[in-house]
Amino acid sequence: MTIRFLNKEPVQKLSDEELVSGFSKTKQQTYFEELYRRYIHLAYGVCLKMMKNEEESHDVVSEVFKILFTKLPTSDVKSFKSYLYAVSRNECIAKLRQKKAESQKLANWNHLENPPTDFMENEGFAALFNAYPSMEQEVEKAVGQLGDDQKLCIQLFFYEDKSYREIAAETGFTEKQVKSYLQNGKRNLRIMLEKELRKHTA
Repeated sequence: MTIRFLNKEPVQKLSDEELVSGFSKTKQQTYFEELYRRYIHLAYGVCLKMMKNEEESHDVVSEVFKILFTKLPTSDVKSFKSYLYAVSRNECIAKLRQKKAESQKLANWNHLENPPTDFMENEGFAALFNAYPSMEQEVEKAVGQLGDDQKLCIQLFFYEDKSYREIAAETGFTEKQVKSYLQNGKRNLRIMLEKELRKHTA
């Protein structure tokens, strides 16, 4: 196919195929900008349908076109529209999985295993995350400071959503030991995190 370069043909008159080929061969952003102009609304529509959130959809669309800008020159694209749809859909799926994993992690931390007075299992801990998003890093740091057995059980229970029975089968501990390691681990985490909370609220 013969590419009609910008100085010979207005970019707006080029086909999608010519724009993709022109961008791949010359790296001139004008080709890509025209593709962006033509299909930004399509990408946004796909993302909004899947994400159900306008702000998150705009963020995903930005990521999609960053991916396209990088990959387009080395990809064998037959139909830009179809390629855009596939990349948009895959990026949305990845973001939704990430959101689900983060929500599950927070839900696990708030799972009612101990009496409601336990700091690790009450609304105070959830409020801590909401008020101080950086605390998730503190939690992970605190988990790393636990003894090996407690840390292993905490990671399997909260981060991998495994039951007592599954943890026992995987580690060789008895279910009674698993419960004990979890209770002691959460108590130690509570102590460490209460100290960190006081730093934030001081």
